[in-house]
Amino acid sequence: MVNSQQLTVQEVKDLLKDWIKLYPNSFAPDVEFKIYQLPDGDIIIQLHEDLSSMAVALLVLYFENINQQPMANSQQPTAFITIEDTEVLLKQNEGKRAMVFCSQQDNKTTRQQVESVETTTTKDQNPTAVRFILEDNYVLDYNFEKRPQPVKYCDMIFEEEEFVLPEEYESVKVGDVVKKKIDSILEEDGLTPKKMLMYILCGAIGLSIGFLIVYFMGR
Repeated sequence: MVNSQQLTVQEVKDLLKDWIKLYPNSFAPDVEFKIYQLPDGDIIIQLHEDLSSMAVALLVLYFENINQQPMANSQQPTAFITIEDTEVLLKQNEGKRAMVFCSQQDNKTTRQQVESVETTTTKDQNPTAVRFILEDNYVLDYNFEKRPQPVKYCDMIFEEEEFVLPEEYESVKVGDVVKKKIDSILEEDGLTPKKMLMYILCGAIGLSIGFLIVYFMGR
């Protein structure tokens, strides 16, 4: 996933953590996001192979909607994935590469309207849909409510640039984020992991004693 917004690596990390917290039970603990910064300032997020097409679509939408400045299509957060599930697209598209970026269009929009809206996205017009451009240049818009709709007019074509990633990167692991969230909730309730463990042990001992008393009284 390519992010061309004026964000720092740390800001991208923080946003990824916030996004993971929205779906704490949706990903395995070992799912990891690697974050690279290129010499030109662009930030590359290497997505984990276990992420579904739905998860990627939600992530792209999330990063676009936190943007506070107008941007052209070429500057939008864009993901490149191989379709390996049918959460969004039909089975016939499995195995194809796809570009995923935000869209505010629907299949009734004229070409002039498309060009107008695509160049005037603002914070008051937060995108609610994503666009899939497959490697064969078949284009669909998906609004998370119904099946993706074919797009008749689209000036963009599938084009995947090869990046030389630097050796250094930052990472965000789902397991670390979710664990910290659970610890934070416990602390807000006055419970620490140690206290929680003590309560569990005390409860188990109490149940054992109660069972033994009932057992011997019944003999």
